[in-house]
Amino acid sequence: MRAASKVPIPVALVLVSFLCPTEFSLYMAGLRLPPHRLALLLLLPVALFKIVTSRDQRLRAFDVLLILYGIWTLGVYAQHAGKDGFVYGGSLALEALGGYFIARAFVRTTEQLRATMRAFMASVAVAALIALPETLLGQTFTHDILHRLTGYYHPTGVETRLGLTRAYGTFDHPIHYGTFCAALFALFWFTELRQVKRRINGALMAFATFLGLSSAPMLCLGLQGGMLVWDRFTRPIKGRMTLTLAGLVGVYIAMSVLSSRSPIAFIATGMTLDPWTGFYRLQIWENGMLNVWANPWTGIGLGDWERPWWMISDTVDAYWLVTAMRQGIPSFLLLALAIVVLGRDVIKRRMRHADAQTRVIAMGWMMSLIALSLVGCTVHYWNVLHTFFFFFIGLGAWIADPTRAALTSPAGQTVQPSPSAVRSNNRRPRVEPRYGRPYGHPALARSVAMHARPLGATH
Repeated sequence: MRAASKVPIPVALVLVSFLCPTEFSLYMAGLRLPPHRLALLLLLPVALFKIVTSRDQRLRAFDVLLILYGIWTLGVYAQHAGKDGFVYGGSLALEALGGYFIARAFVRTTEQLRATMRAFMASVAVAALIALPETLLGQTFTHDILHRLTGYYHPTGVETRLGLTRAYGTFDHPIHYGTFCAALFALFWFTELRQVKRRINGALMAFATFLGLSSAPMLCLGLQGGMLVWDRFTRPIKGRMTLTLAGLVGVYIAMSVLSSRSPIAFIATGMTLDPWTGFYRLQIWENGMLNVWANPWTGIGLGDWERPWWMISDTVDAYWLVTAMRQGIPSFLLLALAIVVLGRDVIKRRMRHADAQTRVIAMGWMMSLIALSLVGCTVHYWNVLHTFFFFFIGLGAWIADPTRAALTSPAGQTVQPSPSAVRSNNRRPRVEPRYGRPYGHPALARSVAMHARPLGATH
């Protein structure tokens, strides 16, 4: 097997660290380092060095925005809580920047992405194998056994739904386990070339997700499945994006007019396995936003948030809300803008790659990104899942920052752009330059080559 088709070692180490339970944490100088943070601490400097010294990579706008987000995160918590805030903010910044830049630095080609996805599918299979006995037998075996061996207690609880037990596996919460298994469904679907393996592994991801018995991961899986169906049946339709957006707006307006509940309230309370959970999440959003507007610049830090007396738990099950509420609106805007700019560049630069499969993979990455971003409205990404979210974002950066080798085919031939690359909205089609040559038109290329010869050369 060629080196290019093997999963990069740093990426493999990070994937393994995702499966390591929090009971395996290392304690140094009063700090607790879970396995994934320890891996990031060791590998982040290597990743940054590779990016800075590589001729095929350069910092782009989305990289800078994410770095600013990390700096803001560290500064906000330090400003609120001093040393303790510096440690907490530093941990969040390490998870965000470490997960992102390790994937950014070491996954640079379609072959490396496919190898990474194969390793990811293996990790999903292992996670499901550990979770299955918990779902069937009603006990959190992993955390219970490790508590006896290590003495570290991770709070868990046996909760049943549909007559089955919600599995933790090696993760901190059933929602985290389920989201990990469901998150990359669309990206995997477009990355895998063999149809039989695609269906088998797709079924494995769905089964593994179900073992967590959590509404949000199932919704994440369903959203990606819906987008795959939409892509399959609307390919022949011109302007399908405009029609789709118009249809979504129409559905939203119809639900607002015909239903007694708002569309957001309907989704929160109706598309869950437990309606009370959906109602409570809706209350979290309503009261959480009051905290955001009351502390717009630097948030509330590690302080408790204002809420009605009957909302006893201080848990906020919404990643985007937590980010704005604890770190301020600028932090949310930096992160959101970084993701939007990266997504724009992925769509824009996917046509520059010689491998036509890259253009399809970009669609899969965008679908998974949309699903994870929407699920972040009802799930808080923390610890392993926080790192995993940024790791996934980094998996798409190579499409937005192509290597020089990606601009020409392996045989050195020029690349013929697809019809969509030469079509612009409401304008006459124009001829795009052929990637791999400095000039598109053969006659112009010959003319430039003649005049570019050294002085004194024979014509």
